[in-house]
Amino acid sequence: MIIKNTSGNILIIGFGKLGSHLFHELKHTRKYHNIRAVKERRLAAGKYIKLVGSSDIIFLCVQDSKISSAVKRLQQADVNLKNKFIFHTSGALTSDELSELAAKGAITGSFHPVQSFAGKVTRKAGSFKGIYIAAEGTPKALKKMKDLARALQAISFEIKKQNKIYHHICCVMSSNFLAVLNGKIADTGLKRIQINGFKNRTFFNIYMPLALQTLKNVADSGPVSALTGPIERNDIATVQAHLNALKKSNKGLLSYYILMGIETVKLALKKKSIRKTDAENIYKLFSKFIIKQ
Repeated sequence: MIIKNTSGNILIIGFGKLGSHLFHELKHTRKYHNIRAVKERRLAAGKYIKLVGSSDIIFLCVQDSKISSAVKRLQQADVNLKNKFIFHTSGALTSDELSELAAKGAITGSFHPVQSFAGKVTRKAGSFKGIYIAAEGTPKALKKMKDLARALQAISFEIKKQNKIYHHICCVMSSNFLAVLNGKIADTGLKRIQINGFKNRTFFNIYMPLALQTLKNVADSGPVSALTGPIERNDIATVQAHLNALKKSNKGLLSYYILMGIETVKLALKKKSIRKTDAENIYKLFSKFIIKQ
């Protein structure tokens, strides 16, 4: 039996970190009330297929590698998908991943919240308020995603298919690489800096105000204007002291410092706070330590 479409219901397929946040945030909107969620692997069961049939909007909140299997299950289900809105939440993949569902009449798109979801939640966490949603898909899909974003108190923006992968690279650098950077901070100072009992996670309390203010400066005036520090002011003696200390303590960190230092020199040149001759001198200093590793 073909299950006919209805309207006003939302189904979230996948109830992990993102799925749980989206579920609870949507439940607390004034516009959407009938929100259901199901784990992707349970889609094969008849009672869950009925949820698909009775849903107007369907989110695939699954890992990128599992989108194709979820699509296959939806495609093979005895359900009329015509005029249903179906969105996946991948940051890297486009709505092309849903082309087989579009062929069955679904209105498809990708709805990517630019946010880090560290764990599952059991209640509203406010994790969508003020964030951006990268929306890509058909005009009808874009309009619906804009409405959903507004209901979540988020801000949607349209992104072209060919630019989606670059958007995701920016996300990785903003979040994943930032965590790696803080890992390097811990490697550098956690065992050596003990101030008033700072240790483990509280160690980062020392540097968090500095990091947050830097991010605010970047948001206010851009990365070039926000750049400060010894390289930006051509304090080559301090840079050499850093290199000497890292050479003695951790050569792996020395390589990382040099790599980031090279990029800092480039940004300082854009700021015009150092001259080309200053940059060349810093590069020469870096090269001496690279050779001596």
